[in-house]
Amino acid sequence: MNWLLQMAIGIGIIILCAGLVSWGNIYFGQIKKSKKDRKEDDQLVLRLNDIDRRMTEVQDVMIVLSEKIDRMDERERI
Repeated sequence: MNWLLQMAIGIGIIILCAGLVSWGNIYFGQIKKSKKDRKEDDQLVLRLNDIDRRMTEVQDVMIVLSEKIDRMDERERI
């Protein structure tokens, strides 16, 4: 009877350890994903800021060109 009890306790401990390892993998896997998602979000924000900066530059150039064309049109009228 003694060896049966020891075997049951040993199997129980193995099952408990396997469950803890499985839970740890799931928990820490989510933390790693979270860090990866944050890194991707930061990269996306940087890209969007770069696009916004470029669009502002293009807009500035278009405004200057529009003003120049308006001045040219006024000179032709005179």
